[in-house]
Amino acid sequence: MDHSTNRPNVSPRLQALWWLTAVIKDGRSVNDIFANQPAKAITASDRAFAKQLLFGSLRYFHQLKAILDQLIEKPLKHKDLDVYSILVLGLYQLRYLSVPDHAALSESVELSRKIKKPWASALVNGILRNYQRQSADIDKKLAQAKTYQYSHPNWIINQLEADWPDDFQSILTSNNQRAPMTIRVNRQKVSLDQYLKELENSDLSASVHPLAKDALVLDSPCDVAKLPGFDQGLVSVQDAAAQLAVDLLDLQPSLRVLDGCAAPGGKTTHILQRQPDVKLTSVEISANRLEKIRQTVERLDLVQSSNFTLKYADILDIDRWWDGELFDRVLIDVPCSASGVIRRNPDIKLHRKKTDLANLVKLQERILTVAWTLLKPKGRLVYATCSVFKDENELQIEHFLQNNLAELIRLPLEIDEQMVRHSEIGHQIFPNETQMDGFYLCGLKKSDG
Repeated sequence: MDHSTNRPNVSPRLQALWWLTAVIKDGRSVNDIFANQPAKAITASDRAFAKQLLFGSLRYFHQLKAILDQLIEKPLKHKDLDVYSILVLGLYQLRYLSVPDHAALSESVELSRKIKKPWASALVNGILRNYQRQSADIDKKLAQAKTYQYSHPNWIINQLEADWPDDFQSILTSNNQRAPMTIRVNRQKVSLDQYLKELENSDLSASVHPLAKDALVLDSPCDVAKLPGFDQGLVSVQDAAAQLAVDLLDLQPSLRVLDGCAAPGGKTTHILQRQPDVKLTSVEISANRLEKIRQTVERLDLVQSSNFTLKYADILDIDRWWDGELFDRVLIDVPCSASGVIRRNPDIKLHRKKTDLANLVKLQERILTVAWTLLKPKGRLVYATCSVFKDENELQIEHFLQNNLAELIRLPLEIDEQMVRHSEIGHQIFPNETQMDGFYLCGLKKSDG
């Protein structure tokens, strides 16, 4: 089939199947799929339904898998994971969507023919009909299984329960909900009130975020192309929690600032918008992600800044990119488990492994140690992750403080007073807390010595 045509000839279920199979069988991330395999031969409304099917199937994948384990007598081979994906999609529709059952069944059977595996038609039909007959018994049988209850892999459930025994259930529940769409207004070009009026004129509505000064939360998500002035740099899409990093940096004119793990560029551009007179160096290890930063900088009309330098390098390889002059401010949004943004990226539950965590913690420690050496005395470093695991966050900083002289810095009082305090070391935010993603921020001030 020609995927490049603009003729709407692809059904939303087939498109969702292609995407889901790429995640389950090929191990690709949703972000990578959307960037490199967008739905073209499909209408806008069908694309929205295809995305709903994809994200819903991924959110509830572990629960749906537990059910299918009760229904499938013989495991499917790897080459037939596309058939397994059909079963996941069909089961998700029967269990969670208001589409008629007969449509979910017949369309699932039809998918097996569309992928040229007609032998699977009877299998798909039989398993989904068996679910209809046995659903109450299966629910009762699996009721005590945590993976089934929370639709997460056991290791994530256990880690969250160990870290947050009073809150792990609400975190897991939030991870299975849709995240709000939050935008960052470029107040160098337009005020929040002015942009709210622009949204209203475009039949969109939003509210001011209570903590992030530049943030508006849309009442309903939309395609970025519908945001007024998006191409002209009036707004960017960025979660409110991530926007708080600039407040913790306490930016002032003429300061030398380092963004040490810059992709996808949200914090780099926020720094330049909040304080255009800083001397900013942004470092990124990935060539593809570096190019995306360039494109974002150009869209936001920041490319002309003579005080901004973008470096293609590993922050740890300081001989390659550093000019030897210390920085007044350092921001490191380090690689992490992404356990705080599962609701936006539910494929994390399929791809991230327990064994990844120890290696990530070691890498974070190395980046933090090197970044600290680049900071001036009395300078300020902000450590950030999109994680809710203590090993990556407060325990990481606690270990750092045992070996380094540093003062803990909190967010400005007007923000700090409204934050829920989960930790005395830094700011731990849970997913869905004040309409924010799961996120961790910690400010550290270097001593004079």
